[in-house]
Amino acid sequence: MTFDYTNAEHKLDKKIIELGKKEFLPAELVSLISNVAKIQLQAEKQAAPAMPEVSSLAPADENIQGRPLLARADFPYDHKQANELFESFSKILINLSGPIADATVLITEQIKNGDLDLEKVFAAYLEGDDSFFAKYGEETPEAPRTLNFLVQSSITPSIKVVARNIAVNLPTIEKEDVEAPTSVDLNIELSPPAARNHGHCPVCGSIPFIHELRHKQGFRYADCSFCHTEYRVRRLACAYCDQTDQSKMKFFNVEGEPGYRVEVCDGCNNYIKTIDFREMDKVSIPTLNDLESLPLDFLAVEEGYKRGTLSSWGF
Repeated sequence: MTFDYTNAEHKLDKKIIELGKKEFLPAELVSLISNVAKIQLQAEKQAAPAMPEVSSLAPADENIQGRPLLARADFPYDHKQANELFESFSKILINLSGPIADATVLITEQIKNGDLDLEKVFAAYLEGDDSFFAKYGEETPEAPRTLNFLVQSSITPSIKVVARNIAVNLPTIEKEDVEAPTSVDLNIELSPPAARNHGHCPVCGSIPFIHELRHKQGFRYADCSFCHTEYRVRRLACAYCDQTDQSKMKFFNVEGEPGYRVEVCDGCNNYIKTIDFREMDKVSIPTLNDLESLPLDFLAVEEGYKRGTLSSWGF
């Protein structure tokens, strides 16, 4: 199925308007993320990464058991475009004020004098080498996630295009491999895909950064933190440790933020946010929903839980 960029652009414009109405979000942050999101969407149209051979993807039986189609470290990307986007986003950040601008100036200077090899930085991101970025963040302590933001924002258009193309090879899960329906599923819809028995992404193996409830039955979908593939998962399982002991799982809401809730797991002490716009007239774009629901992150941290992954913006 061809991706509908016209519809995506329309949704993005509407979502940006919604974000602009959130008083707790600084106008400068909304402007930055909105600008980057628009550039990324246009970049997706032009990205030309070399596609992996189908023979290099995980076999159907292994994928169903939990092996991703393609490990994130093996994802190809459009090197020329990623470098150009990095430069463009760097200019945007330098024009801002404060620590993030100063950090970007330092990063830019180190790239120019050869102290920072951008290709190696992209490779570290693909490999999920958090220690590399944590160590570099020590050089820009007032804005430690600046490099993460620049790299992730620059390479994501390519990654999304690759994921979209190889996802067509995901095997169909047979009935016996999915969660058994409960009594509320008597009139279950036939169109949604079967739920995966693992919380991680079936395309790249990364963990999700947010969930969303859809359809009248409240089917639970996950959005991958790396390749942004959307996939259906079990309703009653931790997104990160896969445990299903309901005595260790709970959720809570934040007053004034309808349509969002936090799900926490006392088994691994992680939390993930869940979107439920089924009865609301709201636009859903996972990466921007994540930004719009920041108050839930603050509450979860106050309660002693930690986020299983960085936001979709690298911080």
